[in-house]
Amino acid sequence: MTLLLGFLLAFAIALAAYLKKSLNRSGALAALLMGTIIFGLGGLSWAVILLVFFISSSLLSHWKKSSKLVFEEKFSKSAKRDAAQVFANGGLAMLLVIVNYFQPDNNWVWLAFVVSLAAANADTWATELGVLAKKNPRMITTGISVEPGTSGAISIHGLLASCAGAACIALPALLLWQGTLPPAGILSNILVFLIITLSGLLASLTDSLLGATVQAIYYCPQCQKETERHPLHTCHTATQPLRGWHWLDNDWVNFSATAAGVGFAMLLGLLLSQSTFLNLDGRFSNQIIPFSSPAFSHGNFIPQTYTCQGEDQIVELHWSKLPENTQAVLIVMQDTDTPMGRINHWLVTTPIASTDAGSSLSIPWVSGKTINPDGGYMGPCPPPDPAHRYYFRLYALSKPINVNQGFNFQEAVAKMEGLVLGEGKLMGKYKKQ
Repeated sequence: MTLLLGFLLAFAIALAAYLKKSLNRSGALAALLMGTIIFGLGGLSWAVILLVFFISSSLLSHWKKSSKLVFEEKFSKSAKRDAAQVFANGGLAMLLVIVNYFQPDNNWVWLAFVVSLAAANADTWATELGVLAKKNPRMITTGISVEPGTSGAISIHGLLASCAGAACIALPALLLWQGTLPPAGILSNILVFLIITLSGLLASLTDSLLGATVQAIYYCPQCQKETERHPLHTCHTATQPLRGWHWLDNDWVNFSATAAGVGFAMLLGLLLSQSTFLNLDGRFSNQIIPFSSPAFSHGNFIPQTYTCQGEDQIVELHWSKLPENTQAVLIVMQDTDTPMGRINHWLVTTPIASTDAGSSLSIPWVSGKTINPDGGYMGPCPPPDPAHRYYFRLYALSKPINVNQGFNFQEAVAKMEGLVLGEGKLMGKYKKQ
């Protein structure tokens, strides 16, 4: 069902882009495939990030188009994107959505997905806006002034556009965060925003560096100019190899720069996670608490009695001895496979007097906000097909968090920072009968 919905949405957008001449036929087919996978397997939040990239970059390609026509002889292709360009910019994002579908419990996959599109957007904005600067750009390797549109050239105008393009992806990514845990607190959100934006900028600079050194560049003897076009220039003269690796065309450069942006983000994230309180691992603690249910084992199907098709009984959960000094626990149950992203089906916290083994049914809880309009537990209730995965998480806290009935998960995450002594995790599936 979700794939069908993804296909219909992707078809509508690809068709509109084709009619608007933002994509040619192969580009529209590639966008249809990519959109179906990202919309269908990722859900709405992942699709929104893709749409922000696609719409903003397409609008900029058409903005002041007449002023950019003079630079087309520099570029390998026109503003009407083909399949290779679509996959060069969004192929890595599509692969990451597939990874997330099979391994949804990971902050890093969401961050990598976002950065891959931030990198593509940064490079597109730098190109589309950079060529409109009044001053000539300079080669990134030599600093020599060159014509606008030259591969490997950068300018202040282009660098600022690159930062803006990456930030345009970073902001909705924070608002729609689909990792295991959202960044907690204002400073953590600022750090993640800077990681995404800076990684996009570095990816754009990587694109310029590759363009100045190893990208295949040709020479038109008729126009006596450098160009990315081959085998024919815009004047229909055969172009001759000038420098670079013959197989490394602009599409491969774009894909490589996008991958480099993801690499930069992973490195920055690891460094900041080690040196600050920024939590990108999706874990507050490395101490694992054995966490289970007598109703089902990890990875297996949840019995119907605990779902909307049965009695909607609260799933009984058991934990072994909690870490020393534990004074409270928090449990959250999330559906990770909805088109709207992660949905809370149960969210509770309470102080506890003992660190001994315990059960979720033997404690009075303060309930948080869930999909249940009346608050409290709502059992699995997915569409008919396919099965959804439901993650139950237990957090052992060094002191109770100050929340009221109806608190939300983001509020709890912010208040749990620095208090988590250990974590437990259990995953069950359910498919509507």
